[in-house]
Amino acid sequence: MNEISNKNYEPIKVAKEIVQYCLSVGKKFIFISGNGGSGKTELSKIIYKEAVKYGHVNILDMDDFVVDTKLRNSATTTWNDIETGEQKGRYTTAFAASYFLQNIKAIIYNLENGNNYYHWPKKTKEPKECPLLYGDAILTIIEGIGTVFLDKDESNSINIFIQCSKGVELARRIKRGRFSNEKNAEEVQKKFAERNSQYKANIEPHIIEYKIVLESMGNFSLHVIRDDYKIL
Repeated sequence: MNEISNKNYEPIKVAKEIVQYCLSVGKKFIFISGNGGSGKTELSKIIYKEAVKYGHVNILDMDDFVVDTKLRNSATTTWNDIETGEQKGRYTTAFAASYFLQNIKAIIYNLENGNNYYHWPKKTKEPKECPLLYGDAILTIIEGIGTVFLDKDESNSINIFIQCSKGVELARRIKRGRFSNEKNAEEVQKKFAERNSQYKANIEPHIIEYKIVLESMGNFSLHVIRDDYKIL
């Protein structure tokens, strides 16, 4: 992929341009994928804050549709490492089988047909905590590495892929360790090789399907690698 610009953009600038583009051409869904630590969740939140100024906005995290970590870690799978061939290891979120895909597909179907839908996120304990997803939302943002496994209707959606360097990913994973399953730098480093191998085998080939490709820099600014929509 050829870089189209040497300029980096602040995430808020990117979010504003994306929202205005979606409003102007009637796009209703935004799919955001990318490697760990690339800033998918942060960009989703910024887009949400910008879009909600104009009407109802839904936001969905693919992590809410992931099979329980203990179950995934107790099972083994195989994949083809691009350098060393067939490998065996645990199920990370780089596999379609790690998700309850039929659940999020049902939600998307309802929203596409203008139906409201009560969503039960993974950490929700009581029904009253379930957010209402609006069938009349001007935008629905779906973020997470697993969006590569979802069908995307180009007539009503745009798709964004964010990537970052190994160093940036490791630093961000270590920083957020106390909020994740990997509690310290040692655990992050130990599991990185396996996760990265699976990512390169199962996720990276899908980059070509995403019309906007961004690189998240160490200071969280965004470098535009590809923009087929000509938004930025």
